[in-house]
Amino acid sequence: MSRILCVIDGMTDLQFQAERYSHLASMRLDRYVDTCGGRPPETLHCVLRLLGVAEPPAHLRGYVEALGAGITVRADDLILRGSCYVLDGQGRCTIPCRAPAAVEDPSFTYYRLGSYQALLVFPHMAHAVGNIVTRIPCGGQQAFCPRGSALLRHTFEKLATREKCMLLWGQSAAVELPPFPERSAAVCGKELVKGIARLLRMDIPVQRGATGDVDTDLSAKTEAALRAAEQYPFVLLHINGADEAAHRHDPAEKEAFLRRVDEQVLPRLLASSHEVYVVSDHGTDPESGAHLGGEQPLFTNRRR
Repeated sequence: MSRILCVIDGMTDLQFQAERYSHLASMRLDRYVDTCGGRPPETLHCVLRLLGVAEPPAHLRGYVEALGAGITVRADDLILRGSCYVLDGQGRCTIPCRAPAAVEDPSFTYYRLGSYQALLVFPHMAHAVGNIVTRIPCGGQQAFCPRGSALLRHTFEKLATREKCMLLWGQSAAVELPPFPERSAAVCGKELVKGIARLLRMDIPVQRGATGDVDTDLSAKTEAALRAAEQYPFVLLHINGADEAAHRHDPAEKEAFLRRVDEQVLPRLLASSHEVYVVSDHGTDPESGAHLGGEQPLFTNRRR
C-alpha cells in the first residue's frame, strides 16, 4: 500500500464547500494544514511545504520553472518568471494574455513556457538576486516594475505597451535541496511542479494529455498515478485546472472542473488499496483571480 497525495491547485475559495462534491465529502477531514508558513500564497512554497520542506529558500521560482521546462542554466545566471497581463485604463492588471512567441535581446535569453508565461535568463547576474524587489502577480494590482536593477527596469519597459505588460518576478539562481526522503514519483503537467519534483529528485512518469489546465486528460492522469503507486511508496498527483480557471475570473469553469475531478479522479483513487490524501496548496478566488492564504483542509480515506 502506497500513499497518494492529490494536490488540487487553487481548489478552495470563499465559497468552497466540500459537501458539494460527493466523493470528496465521503472522505474524512483529517486536519487543516498551514501551507503558506507566513509567506504569500504561492504554489511553489505551498507544495514544497506539503512535501515536508518546512522553510523553502526565499528565491526559488525562476530556477524551479527552468528545471521543469528542461532549460539548462548556469550557476551565475539570474532567472525570472514573466507573466503577461492585459492592462485597464489605470494601468492595473486584469486577465492573463498571450506571451510573445519570441523576444530578441542581447542581455537575456527568452523562453515562452505557456499561453501567458515565460522565463528570462540573464547571464552573470546571480549575485543581484537578493537586491531585486518584485511582486507575485495577480489580477487587480497595479503593474509593478522591478526595483534594484536598471537592466530589469529597462526590460520591463521594453516589453510593456499601454494595453498589456509582462510582469517580471520570481527572481532566483540555481540552488539545491535535499532529496525527498523516500522513493517517490510526481504525476503532473505544470512545469513548476515538474521542477519541484526534479529539485527533490522525484521521478516523473510519462503521461499523455497532461496540459496543466482544464483540458487535461484526467483519466490518463489518474491512471498514471495508480500505476506509479504500484512502484513507489509515495506519489504526488498534482491537478491544476481549477487554479487556471480562477485566474481567468471564471467561477463556472472552476466549479465544472472541480466536479469533473470529483467524478473522474477521486472514485478511482478511493477504490484502490492505497492511502489517499486530498488537499489544496492554496485557495484561488475566481472573482478577483488572486491566490488566497489560510489553512487548507486535508481529506483522507485513512482510518483514525
